[in-house]
Amino acid sequence: MGYVYGYATEEDGEEITRLLERVEFKGDISLAYCRRPNAVRSLAKDGDKSTFVIAKDGDGTIVGAGACVINGDVAYLTGLRGVRRVDIAKCYGLVREFCRDNGVRLTYTTILEDNVKVQAMLEKRRPNMPNYLRHSECVVNIIKKNLRVKDENALVPRDGGYVLVNRRGDELAKGKVVEQWDYKQYVVKHYGWKMRLAKRFVRWIPNEDEVLKFFTLCEVAATDASTLESFLRHVSHLPREGGFFLYGGADCPVKSITYKSIVYIVDWDKTMEDVTDIGLDVEIDKL
Repeated sequence: MGYVYGYATEEDGEEITRLLERVEFKGDISLAYCRRPNAVRSLAKDGDKSTFVIAKDGDGTIVGAGACVINGDVAYLTGLRGVRRVDIAKCYGLVREFCRDNGVRLTYTTILEDNVKVQAMLEKRRPNMPNYLRHSECVVNIIKKNLRVKDENALVPRDGGYVLVNRRGDELAKGKVVEQWDYKQYVVKHYGWKMRLAKRFVRWIPNEDEVLKFFTLCEVAATDASTLESFLRHVSHLPREGGFFLYGGADCPVKSITYKSIVYIVDWDKTMEDVTDIGLDVEIDKL
């Protein structure tokens, strides 16, 4: 059976949404990644430019999809779904064309640390795919709400975010809060044994088949570890829905549940060897 390949339109969004939800991210926390109600409109909110490359069968049914989000001159690949018979070379060709036409300098993607099967698939060199080179590790911290505050600092809104100040008004830390669950959702499908055990003692861990409601901290900056801790503790008291929030960084000074992803640089021209020294700021609200 032949397939027709192209870029999705907004009218394809609901069908792509259903396709995305058929696949879970495996690991100690197994998640279904959803973009309800319309995947195309949802993806557009993640960057300056975006697209889904799709494959349709003879009946016009979407059987494969892959997403590309561009911020500035950096592209992020995500949302790869499809049947084995889809011509992956044609899909990558369209993604590469989209990146080239929009002045992309660097392309990357992330894969959960536990998802070793997909890592092995990407790292295997194939003539019809770009090379995927390990760059770094992305650590995401799941932090519960309403942590105990240990100081007299204050959190004040400023410039679309929040700033932590001391009694003299000096700025100690800052960051922005992003809520996305109205257009981009994570649904817990099941927990591994470690998380099942933790859930017996940690009440704020969501139930299975529940849409996770949380906010994400981004563009965080602090003068030192103690001010970062103070900032996170004060942020935990913001009147937002859900029992937890996310902070990306290996330097988290408060107790948290962490999960890790491997960051890959996508080498379209297959000319790179060591990419670990390439500067790349992975924003977890864009993943």
